[in-house]
Amino acid sequence: MTEGTSGLQPGMYDRIQEQVYFLLESPANHNRARKFIIYFIASLILLNVIAVILETKYELFIEYQPWFFAIDFFCVFVFSIEYSLRIWVCVRDPRYSSPVKGRIRYALSPLALFDLIAISPFYLPLLIPIEFRLLRLLRLLRIFRVLRLGSYSHAFETFADVLKSKKEELIIALVMALIILILSSSALYVVEREAQPDKFSCIMDAMWWAVVTLTTVGYGDVYPITPLGKFIGSLVALAAIGLFALPAGVLAAGFAQSVQKRCSHNSGHTTVCPRCGTEFDIHTSPAPSTLKDNGESSSPEENKNTESPLK
Repeated sequence: MTEGTSGLQPGMYDRIQEQVYFLLESPANHNRARKFIIYFIASLILLNVIAVILETKYELFIEYQPWFFAIDFFCVFVFSIEYSLRIWVCVRDPRYSSPVKGRIRYALSPLALFDLIAISPFYLPLLIPIEFRLLRLLRLLRIFRVLRLGSYSHAFETFADVLKSKKEELIIALVMALIILILSSSALYVVEREAQPDKFSCIMDAMWWAVVTLTTVGYGDVYPITPLGKFIGSLVALAAIGLFALPAGVLAAGFAQSVQKRCSHNSGHTTVCPRCGTEFDIHTSPAPSTLKDNGESSSPEENKNTESPLK
């Protein structure tokens, strides 16, 4: 028997753990129970985030404080159970198969840390005396619960896959942005520091203008006034258009490739065994056994080859 199976029939602990694992980790279309869990948890996350936003309005917080507390208590209760169950069943994942080290590695994974940060504001004041102002700031950490939506949506998974597959191109675009930022702010510092010593007193002050210009925001609080400064500012503004079009094109191409790969995989790479109903990939997985239950071969040629030579 597996860990902690005293009092249970042999194999029952593993079956229960496997069923809970599939309910928490399987795709949304696995069964109705899994779909209900996804929608239920996602609804609680959105409800809690809305409550956190409304709490920042002091009048609403004072008037509906019992309701806010009830919502927070119920959400933390559900999230704590879910977090505990995920820690318990994570050993079903081959990456965390070790009962102790595997659970520690899972608890330190990004999604598990987000879950822990989301519920910690409720438990920390119970363990450590905290000043009221710090407590209010700590309660704002509940906004991190919105990040948990990523584990319940294929769209977030697709976005993460795109970032992972296009990370080299995105890093190149980021490096180019930093180079243009440094060069443009240095150039404006040299050109404008005598005309506007209060606004371009150092390169760090000029970087604010460069960031606003490169992001095409243009607040208008800092801008060049000399002819050469205006010319450089025009070049930087034109470069910003292409600078932000580059990562946008990279992400768009990544999304197109990801969607095309998923569609081609779902349309032509899988088939279903007509005997047992098992779905398998025709390019990577061997077909299920087609032997009959009585042990005879499923084809006449195989029956002929297996006949006894003493016949």
